[in-house]
Amino acid sequence: MLRSTLDRYLLRETLAATLAVTLVLLAIMLSARFARFLAAVATGDLPRDLLALVVGLSSLQYLVLLLPAALLLAVMLTLGRLYKDSEIAAMMGCGVSLGGLYRPFLGLSVLMAIITAWLAFDAGPWAGRQVDFISKDARRLVQYTPFEPGRFREVGGGRAVFYTEQLDATGEKLTTVFARIQEDDSESVVIASEGRQVIDTQTGERHVTLYGGWRYAGTPGQASFEVVRFEEFETRITPPDFVYASSKRKLSTTADLWASDDPEDQAELAWRVAAPVSVLVLGLLAVPLAHLRPRQGRYGKLVIGIVLYLLYSNLLGLGQAWIAKGQVPPWIGLWWVHLLFGAGALWLFARRQGWWQRGART
Repeated sequence: MLRSTLDRYLLRETLAATLAVTLVLLAIMLSARFARFLAAVATGDLPRDLLALVVGLSSLQYLVLLLPAALLLAVMLTLGRLYKDSEIAAMMGCGVSLGGLYRPFLGLSVLMAIITAWLAFDAGPWAGRQVDFISKDARRLVQYTPFEPGRFREVGGGRAVFYTEQLDATGEKLTTVFARIQEDDSESVVIASEGRQVIDTQTGERHVTLYGGWRYAGTPGQASFEVVRFEEFETRITPPDFVYASSKRKLSTTADLWASDDPEDQAELAWRVAAPVSVLVLGLLAVPLAHLRPRQGRYGKLVIGIVLYLLYSNLLGLGQAWIAKGQVPPWIGLWWVHLLFGAGALWLFARRQGWWQRGART
């Protein structure tokens, strides 16, 4: 009962710290990218009503990078507080060994690794494809947006030119409309005092109705042309069908990467495998690394942990680049980085247990 109570206590403290650290890191990363999203909204490349969806989907991609660091920092922060408040000393006095402290943290590491694997193999690439699809589809619709107040806009590669003097806040009411439409063997010019457009948000099709205007139609170079006075003139502006395609390897499905022999695809696959493995390694490293001696600063080891994480992630990036260039065989992958830091974690654990000194005396 004592051990189960202790495990629950350590898990509760670490889970709270993990959630807090993850949210802080995610907020920092999103704030750095949010300006880019707002710029896309300001230029019209991204609809305002899709901003929250794009930010949410991007968060799934960022979590793959953040969860390993969040677990390392959360475990070190939790144990640092327990060491500082002498709670670890009380646990040791009750017969809890350092190996016993590992059990709840290893269980949490396995859970976090499973979540990270799901994000790296499935949810992250899927979210990236959705963001890429939304962005490209939005840019396509912007290219076929015919009306912008005070500006002539070309649509369809110059086959049509539209102008409106004013556009109300809802984007529906038009004032002083001009349109030049090029057809197969003729051309028409439409002028109207006002108009109205209704936009299908799913397809981007616009139903435009013009009121109180003139239509001039004829063949360029010929003197004869037709003039029609109208009270109401209706037309539809339909953008071309959108065919989505992306060559970004980060957005490829894991199954496609697995079936590919391309070194760059193999490098991307190795990085996805490395994400959950790094969670386990960093979870193994955090417990002995968080050890504090009496009167030692609580946050001193935290700096060391951050430096080790940066070294770990940079070595993973370097190894990925070597695989992509064919300098390291895909079967070796990034396992050498995990083994290096895993061995360091085991060495720290052995040192804390005193095995190293006992072996030297023997």
